[in-house]
Amino acid sequence: MINLSKLLKLSLVILAAVIAAGGFGPSLGPDVSPAFARENAQLNTITFSPEARVTSQPLAVTLTKQAAGTIRYTTNGSLPNANSPTYTGPIPINESTVIRAQLFGADGNPVGGIFTQSYILANYEQTIPVISLATDWGHFNAMFAFPEQRGKESERPINIEYFEPGGFPGFNVPAGIRIHGNFSRLFSPKKSFRIYFSKSYGGPGNLDYPVFEDTPVTKFDKLVLRAGFQDTFTHRGIPERADRHLQAKYISDQVVRNLHRDMGQPIAHGRWVLLYLNGQFWGIYNLTERIDLQMLRSYSDKDAEWDVIVQESGWDEGAWYNREEVRDGGYGSWLENQNWVGSADFTVPENIGELKWRVNMENVFSYMFLQAYVQHTDWPSANWVVYRRWDERGQPPEIQWRMMVWDTEDSFGSGEDNRVDINTIVRVHSPHDSITRILEKPFIGYCGMKHEFVTRAREYLGVENKFGKPPTEVGQLSKERVKAEIMTQAEIVRPFIPLEAERWAPDLPGLQIFDQNVQNMLHFADVREEVILHHLDELRYQTFTECK
Repeated sequence: MINLSKLLKLSLVILAAVIAAGGFGPSLGPDVSPAFARENAQLNTITFSPEARVTSQPLAVTLTKQAAGTIRYTTNGSLPNANSPTYTGPIPINESTVIRAQLFGADGNPVGGIFTQSYILANYEQTIPVISLATDWGHFNAMFAFPEQRGKESERPINIEYFEPGGFPGFNVPAGIRIHGNFSRLFSPKKSFRIYFSKSYGGPGNLDYPVFEDTPVTKFDKLVLRAGFQDTFTHRGIPERADRHLQAKYISDQVVRNLHRDMGQPIAHGRWVLLYLNGQFWGIYNLTERIDLQMLRSYSDKDAEWDVIVQESGWDEGAWYNREEVRDGGYGSWLENQNWVGSADFTVPENIGELKWRVNMENVFSYMFLQAYVQHTDWPSANWVVYRRWDERGQPPEIQWRMMVWDTEDSFGSGEDNRVDINTIVRVHSPHDSITRILEKPFIGYCGMKHEFVTRAREYLGVENKFGKPPTEVGQLSKERVKAEIMTQAEIVRPFIPLEAERWAPDLPGLQIFDQNVQNMLHFADVREEVILHHLDELRYQTFTECK
């Protein structure tokens, strides 16, 4: 049991460390009202030359007013007001800087909207996107000081800019920000964030931009900036938890999600970015979709209704909890399904047929076997999501229960001293966890279901294809394809590991640790196939059941 007093003390220590490392700015300043922002955002009262960019060279920025008045500006993330510095000439940019500018009339009132432009001076080749978040440092300070706060009341106003590789602007909009995550929000100095795109901040509402390369969806009401706590250099010094910073690989979750995509299943798409807060480098982040109603609607119909159930954890009145929660929709259908699975007699063939009508078995087989293959040890007691569409316009597979990969940082040997031999196949039919009961009772009552799972798993590994399935449906977890995905992600992230280490772990040989752990992942892929084939044989031939 985690001691709450230790938690509170550690939170203060972490906040002090972040402030010392980052040098946060002044306390909360005034915010423009959303109504004013909406009314004035279209007034193009100030132009910037050159425009926002990521560059390797210092520069000077010229602000030009397009209406009568005085330009006032800030470079610390806060919103300009009538007391902010007056623009008198080009602003020299010798380090990464965010300029926020506002035109004021002779009466001292603002004219038009607030304009935010980031100039990131990079001493690296920018091969992945850069995101710049700007707000009064007081907002960031409050979030970091009270990370346990959740919900709308914890949301703070920001401006978000996105720069494509090469430094060119992608989008620039006002939005809201919250801390994201469970354990990491309390113990990691490098927080994960959730970005909300809303008209209430004076922006256009949903973001409309092709953020991810492997999906046609371009409209988002929110995005997640995942810090990847348990797979990074920051996972150390936590009460009653083993340090894992020396096992940091950063890429585990993105690799696993992409493998599930290649198995033909829906995923939360993601890509790597570099994050800056008010011009300060904040590290490597994995920008992803969030699995919820709005995401699922973007892949179905805008009015579709979905149930989304998650295994969630957090603090509730001083106690740590780990429980099923409704993220969207209702709980009744999931509870009914699980009660039916628990009571059905799977020696009766009709019940096997009904199970396959209720649950998308291809999705379940792929999800369960993938979790077992990558040796995800922080599952299934945590980190799972199930979902189904329930409105009358839905059709299979949408109306069947399915599962989506999320938060698989404890995989490929992480958290287990790089072991490759743990039998996680037994977890896919565990009687102790809600999600795995979907296979537990059918495996006991009907040997055919167990054999179907084993056969499909061998097809995923590419060691069997007795039914002549096309190449796109077999071999997704072959050694070659798993290692290729590992190398793809590692090559994207590797150039920026020294920056990450300098920011969050200057005492560590970051690149050396990363390279060794990528090699450990590749070794895992080389040997895991033989290990898990043995575990599949044990499942196929074990006599724990009188299945028929």
